[in-house]
Order: sequence, then C-alpha cells, then structure tokens
Amino acid sequence: MGEPEPEDAFKLLCDDYARQILAHLSKQPMVAEEIGEKCDGSDSTVYDRLDQLHSLGLVSEELQIDPQGHHRKRYETILNSVHITFTDGRYEIQLVIEEDAPNRFAGIWGRMRRD
Repeated sequence: MGEPEPEDAFKLLCDDYARQILAHLSKQPMVAEEIGEKCDGSDSTVYDRLDQLHSLGLVSEELQIDPQGHHRKRYETILNSVHITFTDGRYEIQLVIEEDAPNRFAGIWGRMRRD
C-alpha cells in the first residue's frame, strides 16, 4: 500500500467516528464489534470508517481465526500523528505513519501461535 494522500486523510479525520476509532485503536488492536461498542456507532458506520481508514493506509488489518474457525479482522492504527503547518500563506499536512515490518510480523506470528 502506498503513502496516503494527506488531503484525503485530513478530510476523513474531520469525521468524529474516524477520530474515535483511531483513538481507541491507539490503545490496542480491536475487531469491528469491539470498536462499535466503544464508539457507540452503528455497525455500518463503523465498517464504513474502518474501510476508509484502511484504504488510506491509516490502519492495518489482520485476519484472525478463532478456535471455532470463525474469521474476523483485527484492526490497528499505524497513524501516529498529523502535523499541519501554516507558513507564507500556505499550509502543509504531514502524516506520521509507523509500521515496523519486522516487529509487525513478529506480533502476527506470536498471536497466531497463541490462538
């Protein structure tokens, strides 16, 4: 997935549900149902925002399979911060996204072994 367009990310971050989702995911990875309970939003709203956040590269998703064989996605924010700078009549939006591939792989492997 390529770098997200800062303007598109900024527009999505103007949405209260998107910001709430990112805030909750900054604490720990969650599945959509858990996010919906925390954000007090409808399932369709939560899934829509998660799709948008994922398509912009602001959250990662991992397929999780429980012991009964059910599949669900677990989401994690990879957006650390947003910086907006105003200088000389212009503005610049900078997204700080951190996804350390080796650590991410180790985390996925560790969770797979525990499940």
